[in-house]
Amino acid sequence: MTAAGPDDPLEQRVRLYETLLQVTPDLVYMWDLQHRFTYANAALLAMWGMTWDEAIGKNCLEIGYEPWHAAMHDREIEQVVATRQPVRGDVPFNGTNGRRIYDYLLMPVIGPDGEVEAVAGTTRDVTERKLHEDARRRSEERLAAMVDATTDLVYRTNEDWSEVDIVGGSLLLGRHGSLTPDWLEVLVHPDDREQVRHAIAHARATQTPYAAEHRIRNDRGDWSWVSSRAVPIRPIGGQVTEWFGAATDISERKRHEEHQRLLLAELNHRVKNTLAIVQSIALQTLGTNGDASPGYDRFEARLHALSQAHDMLTVKQWVHAPLEAIVRTAIAPCADDPGRFTLQGFPVELEPQRALALTMALHELFTNAMKFGALSTEGGHVDIRWTRETRDGGECLVLRWEERGGPPVVAPTRRGFGSRLIERGLRHDLGGDVSLDFLPTGVTCRITAPLATEGAAA
Repeated sequence: MTAAGPDDPLEQRVRLYETLLQVTPDLVYMWDLQHRFTYANAALLAMWGMTWDEAIGKNCLEIGYEPWHAAMHDREIEQVVATRQPVRGDVPFNGTNGRRIYDYLLMPVIGPDGEVEAVAGTTRDVTERKLHEDARRRSEERLAAMVDATTDLVYRTNEDWSEVDIVGGSLLLGRHGSLTPDWLEVLVHPDDREQVRHAIAHARATQTPYAAEHRIRNDRGDWSWVSSRAVPIRPIGGQVTEWFGAATDISERKRHEEHQRLLLAELNHRVKNTLAIVQSIALQTLGTNGDASPGYDRFEARLHALSQAHDMLTVKQWVHAPLEAIVRTAIAPCADDPGRFTLQGFPVELEPQRALALTMALHELFTNAMKFGALSTEGGHVDIRWTRETRDGGECLVLRWEERGGPPVVAPTRRGFGSRLIERGLRHDLGGDVSLDFLPTGVTCRITAPLATEGAAA
């Protein structure tokens, strides 16, 4: 028989296989049926820190494996031989690279007689992958715990909101899991559906967070108010793939707001009744032979202005009042002739005490202009402008009332109630400064007051 030469295909394949086994970063090895190593590639020998002459013929325990590790492989070798089926697992090992985690696969080697003659194995270092998997698992466990611990109802949807899954949190709906495709018609209050549709459409069109307050049918079949917010999830530079959100039960807050609204309405009603009583007392006190006196007329007008201010603040829940609304309330008797006024200013809101004080002051200015000033003639005009100015490191509201086109003004010899209300009352209630000037061309009033940052809108 002729010996195989270096160019023999079989020899070439053997050299190829041996080269691949030696250069692969995976650990490749073989045991005989006595659990002794009969092959170990270069990567495995390097991990052991041994030469093949030092390792050949040794079992795992003799190589230096920990007893539990060696015993585990002994059992697995016997299992592969007995079942002729592969065994797979992962195990930590302390080698020359430190403590690493390895994924291994053991396979039977079938001899010419059809019997298992050896067990071959490959092992791969999966330390980084395992660390990442463990970190992700811990992160998912923490997220699941936070979701389950929250009192909010946590949900996710697909891109077009046709599929909604309740993933955890509050059991407001009685269960977790997927909602039916017609969830909006089934769960959302009929009066709120259009609002929710619009909020979803706007969020999808702009790819910005969704937000809405609406009623939803709870697990008892009643309606609960929720404040819902969802953020879009998308890959960097890509389109939205899903939405993740939470809905907070705000039913108690809504009941409190409704109760507060009713209380304010009742308070306003009682205040008006009180003003009506005061008005009646004034008529009896200031009237002459049953007829109203000029003093009573002025008093009644002031009560009316105060009542209008109360109405405006009641609408705003007695939290604040827009300055422009205050000004328009004061000049309302001339609403049919808006050309008599120039109104200009930035959006700003005042707290109740300041709003009432400014309403009364503007009423006095308006009344004086109607009787004696620019609004008493056809061509008269009033400029009302307010600006934001910086003084002493803080922002101030500066409102100017300027009359022109009226009859020549003569400064009064004494200050009446209206002037005192404007000058002294505003200084006290606004915490600022007031200058009231009776110029020949028209009355001017300049009101300056500190402006709270949170009370102003740019």
